[in-house]
Amino acid sequence: MTNLVPGTFVYIGEKMKNKVVFSFYIAIILSLLICLPLAIKVEAVRYDPNLQWQVLESPHFSVYFFTSQDNEDYKYHNKLLSQEIADIAEEVYTQINTQIGFPKHHHMQKIAIIMEDFSDYALGFASSFPHRVIRLSLTAPTAKSFDMKFKSWLKMVIAHEYTHLAHFEMTCGLTTALRALFGQIITPNGLQPTWSIEGLAVYNETKFTTEGGGRGIDPRYEMYLRMAALDDQFNTLDQINGYYLTSWPGSTAPYIYGQSIIHFIAQRYGEDKVIALSEVFCKYPYLGFNYAFKRTLGLDLDELYQNWKEYLKEKYQTQAQKISSQKNLTKSQQLTNYHYWVDYPSWISTSTDSEDKIAIRVSTPHSYPFIQIIDPSASMAPLTYSAIKNQSLVKRTYGRDSSFSISPDGSKIIYSKLTDYNQFYQFYDLYLYDLKTDKEVRLSEGLRVRDPDWSTALDSKNPQIVAVINNSGTNNLILINLPSPLSIISVKTQSTYSLITQEDIIYLTNFDDGTQIYQPSWSPGSDMIAFSAWRQGYQDIYILNLNSTDIVNSTLQPIFHDKATDFSPCWSSDSKYLFFSSDRTGIYNIFAFSLLDKKLYQVTNVLSGAFQPAPSPDGKKLAYIEYHATGYELHLMELDSNKWTQIEYVKPSTTIAELQSSHQQTDQLKNQNLTNTSKSNYPIHPYYPFASFWPPTYWIPAAQITENDLGIGFSTELEDVLGFYSLPITITYGALNNNLNYNFDYYNYRHYPIINLFLQGRTDLNSSVSTSTSWWKEGKAGINIYFPFQGQTTSSSSLTNSRSYRQIFSLGYQYERKYLTEADNKTSSDTTTTTNINTNANTTQENIASLRLSYSYSDTEKYGFSISPEQGQAFSLNYEHADKILGSSYTFDKFVFDGRKFIQLPFLHQILSLRLIAGHSSTGIPDEEKFKLGGHYSANNLANTEVDIFSLRGFKSSFLKGNNLLSTSLEYRFPIANIEHSIKLGPLSLFLERLSGALFIDIGNAWESRENTNKNINSNSNNPEEIISPWYDFKTGIGAELKADFNWKYESSFTLRLGAAKALNEPKGYDIYFTLGTSF
Repeated sequence: MTNLVPGTFVYIGEKMKNKVVFSFYIAIILSLLICLPLAIKVEAVRYDPNLQWQVLESPHFSVYFFTSQDNEDYKYHNKLLSQEIADIAEEVYTQINTQIGFPKHHHMQKIAIIMEDFSDYALGFASSFPHRVIRLSLTAPTAKSFDMKFKSWLKMVIAHEYTHLAHFEMTCGLTTALRALFGQIITPNGLQPTWSIEGLAVYNETKFTTEGGGRGIDPRYEMYLRMAALDDQFNTLDQINGYYLTSWPGSTAPYIYGQSIIHFIAQRYGEDKVIALSEVFCKYPYLGFNYAFKRTLGLDLDELYQNWKEYLKEKYQTQAQKISSQKNLTKSQQLTNYHYWVDYPSWISTSTDSEDKIAIRVSTPHSYPFIQIIDPSASMAPLTYSAIKNQSLVKRTYGRDSSFSISPDGSKIIYSKLTDYNQFYQFYDLYLYDLKTDKEVRLSEGLRVRDPDWSTALDSKNPQIVAVINNSGTNNLILINLPSPLSIISVKTQSTYSLITQEDIIYLTNFDDGTQIYQPSWSPGSDMIAFSAWRQGYQDIYILNLNSTDIVNSTLQPIFHDKATDFSPCWSSDSKYLFFSSDRTGIYNIFAFSLLDKKLYQVTNVLSGAFQPAPSPDGKKLAYIEYHATGYELHLMELDSNKWTQIEYVKPSTTIAELQSSHQQTDQLKNQNLTNTSKSNYPIHPYYPFASFWPPTYWIPAAQITENDLGIGFSTELEDVLGFYSLPITITYGALNNNLNYNFDYYNYRHYPIINLFLQGRTDLNSSVSTSTSWWKEGKAGINIYFPFQGQTTSSSSLTNSRSYRQIFSLGYQYERKYLTEADNKTSSDTTTTTNINTNANTTQENIASLRLSYSYSDTEKYGFSISPEQGQAFSLNYEHADKILGSSYTFDKFVFDGRKFIQLPFLHQILSLRLIAGHSSTGIPDEEKFKLGGHYSANNLANTEVDIFSLRGFKSSFLKGNNLLSTSLEYRFPIANIEHSIKLGPLSLFLERLSGALFIDIGNAWESRENTNKNINSNSNNPEEIISPWYDFKTGIGAELKADFNWKYESSFTLRLGAAKALNEPKGYDIYFTLGTSF
């Protein structure tokens, strides 16, 4: 199966048969491999066609921002924000190019910065071709992912992403000449290991962030490395060379390790050596990264890595000894062992005499994320699918940055999930799970709400929650009156709720300055709300004292105002203490603030990090999350205030005017902000797609190999910055036959539905007279129209786990012209009628013009350690009608169905996979269009009417042929080993992710319809056995396969299969094969 980026649709035009397009210059191949995935991320992003785009022009950047006709404030806000972004980008441009060196290459277009507010997940992407683009999310990150001491999220992400572009711009000597010749596709530094690429970007985001900030000084990143050093569990170099690591810490490994290694080089050898490494490598990329290290630093990469590890071990052992000597380490009980990420512990009080339980949220690459209830008195269960299925209470809680809350009576859980909205957006929405009925109910749609917390006041008629709402990169605190449930009489009593609307929301704050709010917590008396907020470089704890008579004018009180990162506030049951996590000692620990005497206490003392405190209802225990070298786990400790350590507390000023949260004062501030335009006042104009569509920014040599010719030429792609229009082009010259080959594949994503126009063919340059048969001797031309249906795609923020709901309906017209040799004509059906145009004595022209309909559906689910989809189904239903009225030489109908089902077995990652293929076509179909069965073909994608060859392992290729097809496959798939290490093949290094096996049985037949068969049987025959039913002639093949999943650099994954098959119906039917791709 092919997985698309959640919420996007990518359509690939059909390629001409028997033709292969490839690049042949090795430097360009390598640059293409490194850059193409970056470009694909931009290619896959499709924006809402209802948005209107404008462009702000600064000296070196074009800032693209969207506007809304319905919201003038929103439009004005984005306009002002684009001015701020341009100012920041110009400042970063000077800073980084002064460090790295200004570009040597002339560009016809400026660097594009695309402002995006289409997701509640923080992200930033950079791509170097076909355009130099930075995609900038207005949603800021959380303290779980980033250090929150930065003054500006925009400055940090622009510094990071522009470092990539400047880094990739570096060329020297031969690579400078190649860049001038081939364009932006030549990016030699893109061939560096990913840890070096991301390490330099994190180094710069830290260096150029004012007043401190960036992941280079992040205590959480320090924690990751400290525990790896103390437990001697470092990742190996090959595991940080790409984003492909699944085991902890996953795809963040290149960032964590890279920034520390780059800082180590800068500290020990000087920052100039960091830049010199890239200068040497971009000049001699073909000599490898190790050569650059030896020439620049005088030692190879393995030596440097070993020196760095020894340095960290010494540093952190000294730190650990100091921590242990100052205060006893906290003793606790570890309750989970998931080896990934457990968070948001919450106590559930029971009405029985049994001990209270703890609800947690679990993220693991072994399954979908889920909410689980832990019994502290029970032992840890082994990690199996059955255990996950039995232990998970609420399934598929995608979105790692949102907490959940349990109702005061313990009967319901409210939480947010990051899901697709209206095809083009990915927002947090509220869901409610009823523990009594085991039912999930959606409460909002496109509301962008996360971190809900239930009011402690038990009022079944008027339940309330506090939550965080996101818009344009700013968070606000809101109060939601939940709609009353409507009783429904059914077999199992349940409740349903109407969707929350804006009328149900009360804004408790009304910030408009980029403030970020996290994890609000309602006090036991429901008169106060504590929350963590980032404002202008400070992440602190605040308390909102609710005004019962005028709640929108409640008083906002800061508890702290310092450079420590404070988050996850939680009240004690008596409201005397406010527990929270903070890095104020250099290591994240749990602290308690006494609201009565304004004293601050340190509760835990750990070597790693302690997060998300949750005191038990009786106040005797504290559940919290503690970090290990293998991930975050749930811990439980005794809560004894006599063992706490009092530390200095500095009371913040209470006269900070900007903290006032009333609507009136905030609106005044907003109006003041609207008049504070940028000093630069850069010009703005509407977005014109074709201004960036032409000219092309790169080209690569290409070749086309056919049965009797070799074509040499080029490939390029025309695309506008926002990806509304795309036109890949390949043109080659066939030197042997004097032909011109071409391939044009145009897509229009600007409007709905999506339109694809394509033209593939070759021109005969030998002809002295220009005719339709000379300029287009053979090929395909047509149109496809795609209608993507709205579905709900859910994915984790790390993108390792996803369940994709995809529905696509398409219709199209295709005109294909081809030539058949005399041998082909002899095998054609005698009943078909052809239109012959003699181009020479040995060939005959035929045309196939047809209308096509297709529908495909998929809800398959896959996880990080999966060897294939583990749940769900996918199918496609395709119909083609060719007719002489349309210009075809034939009239026929063709149907193809391809269905797949994946069933989880009780053991982890073991799957039962089924496939059913059914096809039928008219008897008048040309011979080359008939179904062919036999061989071991890969089928990563669902079949369509263009596919006419299907697998039947154990038999020869196309062993059976006919206008009818029925085939089924059953596979038992099982994991063998997670390798996660590289295999070196000379200069090429491939990352072997995992090995798996499969046992299979294939059953199928392809046969002619009876009316065709009867024509080949003597009409006077009295032998009834001459007429054979196809049901008696099904073939069966069995066998086994060994599969290896590989990856390279930017998620360039592929699978190799080694198989052995036996045809049960054939004595000599054995097949040993080695091929690329999956069986299905």
